[in-house]
Parts: sequence; C-alpha cells; structure tokens
Amino acid sequence: MFLKGKFGKHLYLNVCYNIKIMGKKSLRNRVTKSIGGKSKLTEKNKMECVMNNYNLVTKKALLLLGTLAFLSSFGYAHDLRVLKEKTFQMKDYQNLFVEVSGADVKVENWGKQEVYVKISGNEKAAAKLKYDVFQDGDVVRVIIKKKDSFWNWFGSNVKVEVEAFVPSKFNANVKTSGGDITAKGISGGFSFGTSGGDINLKNLNGKVNAETSGGDIHLFEHKGSMYLSTSGGDIICKIVAGDVKAETSGGDINVDQKEGRLFAETSGGDITIVYSGVNKGIEASTSGGDITAKLPSDFKAKVHLHSSGGSVKSNFNNVKTTNVKRSQLDAEYNGGGPSLRLETSGGDVHVHQK
Repeated sequence: MFLKGKFGKHLYLNVCYNIKIMGKKSLRNRVTKSIGGKSKLTEKNKMECVMNNYNLVTKKALLLLGTLAFLSSFGYAHDLRVLKEKTFQMKDYQNLFVEVSGADVKVENWGKQEVYVKISGNEKAAAKLKYDVFQDGDVVRVIIKKKDSFWNWFGSNVKVEVEAFVPSKFNANVKTSGGDITAKGISGGFSFGTSGGDINLKNLNGKVNAETSGGDIHLFEHKGSMYLSTSGGDIICKIVAGDVKAETSGGDINVDQKEGRLFAETSGGDITIVYSGVNKGIEASTSGGDITAKLPSDFKAKVHLHSSGGSVKSNFNNVKTTNVKRSQLDAEYNGGGPSLRLETSGGDVHVHQK
C-alpha cells in the first residue's frame, strides 16, 4: 500500500472500489449500446465488448493509481520528523561546511553567536541515511551520506532537509547532490553547489560562488562579487552591487546591477541588463537569443554591438559613431569609457537610454 494510516487505507480502498464499479458500469453501458436495448449479442460481439471494456478500465485504473502514487509522494514530503539537532557556540566569520546527499539546505542568520543545526527527514531518510553534525576547530560540519548503494537509493522516496541558523557574520560552504539551497541575511564568504536543484540567495554580503548542474539561480539584494553558473537553468540577479560573472548553457540571464563589472554568457537564452552606476565594463554574449540593455543617460562607454542574424538598435543621444550597419554598431557613448560589448549569433541587440 502506498500510503500509511487511516487516510491512506481509505484512499486505496476507494480507488479499488471505483475501478471495480467502472468496470461494471462500462461493460453494462457497452452491452446496452451494442444491443440497442433490443437485439441479442453474438459471441463475437460479446468478446469485442469485453476486450474493449478491459482496455478502458485498464487505462482508468492506471490513471487513478498514478494519482495515488503522486499523493503518496506528497505525503512523504511533508511527513518529516527531527532526526538530529545540535547547537554550537561560535564566533564571527567562522565556518559552516555542509556536504549532503539529496537534501534541501537552508542557511539563515538568527542574530546569535551560536550555530544551530537541525536535520529533518521522513522514515525512509532515517533508515537509509547516516548523518553527523560536529565541530572541528572553527568549522561546524554537517555530513549526510547514503547507507545503501545507488540502486537501492533510486526511487526510494527519501526526503531530508537541513536547516542551519548562524551568526550574522559567518562563512558557508554548502554542497548537495540534488536538493535546493537557500541562504539569506548573512555577511561572509559563500560557496554553494548542487547537482540539480535551485539556488536562492537573499540579502547576502560578500563573495559568492554558486553553481548548479541544472537548476535556476536567484540573487536578491546582494553586495559583493558573484560567480554564477548553471548548465541549463536561468540566472536572475535583482538589486545587486559588485562584479558579476554569470554563465548558463541554455537559460536566460537577467541582471539588475547597481555597480561593478558584468560578464554574462548563455548558449541559447536571452540576456536582459539593467545597469544604474558608473560603467566598470560590460560584456554579454548569446548564441541564439536577444540582448537588451537599459543604461543611464550619462553612461560612458566604448561600444561594440553585433548580431550575426538579427538587428542592432541604440537610442542614446550623445553618441559618436565609427561604424554603423544594420547588424553592427561601433561607437562612443558620452565621450567613451570602459567597454560595452554585446554580441549575439541569432537574435537582436537593443540598447536603451533610461
């Protein structure tokens, strides 16, 4: 049985009952339709009716059981209990190191000179994981590993979460093999890596390195240098200040930046840039999408805009052009300055003056 408890038992029995009733009703309806309420069925018609009914009921049964399986996974995801929790007395700018298998990880500031770690999981997690939380000098380490082989792990409905509450000034290094990572309200140095989940960062201050193999990366209200990389997801940075290097193999890049250098590259998505400060250098390229940049009216830059297959447009007023074509613009904005280089292989390039 997929679900435990009275609810699971009643749901399972109800599905079985409905499958049985569907079969009876469907067969009765098909027989009535076949004989038109008058003539008798031949043996051939009886066999065809039974087989058609069997196929219909089988499809409906699979649909209902699929729904049941989904509900069971939903139940597992929310039926968590505390597996381990520990508190450590720590100082500013000491370290949190998390290395876990398949877990979601949350790191938050709670305004105390302590680190509190809580590991929560379902019954499968308690049975299939080994976990440890300990202090090693100036580092709090959280380690979760699988007890079984990969094949025993696959499809086992294991659900586990790690929550770490740290001082407002603290460093964090988090690695998870497939879960999401969330961090907010901390100043320090940060490294986040996940094999397939999303990374969500809010109100951090310091150098950030964030990498995911397939998820999205979101930053909000960040101050400090940023290296952001995803193999297939989107990268979204809102209200950030500091150097940004953003790379994705197939997603979009959206950057709202107050100051700092910007390097943005995607193999197939669009790039949108909103920049507010003094130009420190902007380079953006995409193999197949559009590039749109909104810049201050006093933005100073040496400009190179190019599209191999689309058009190039700029509405800046104080412009000195050296090369103007439908697909290329070389110019200086406001007397020139650091580089503004926007290139796409297949889309359009648009630069707008705010």
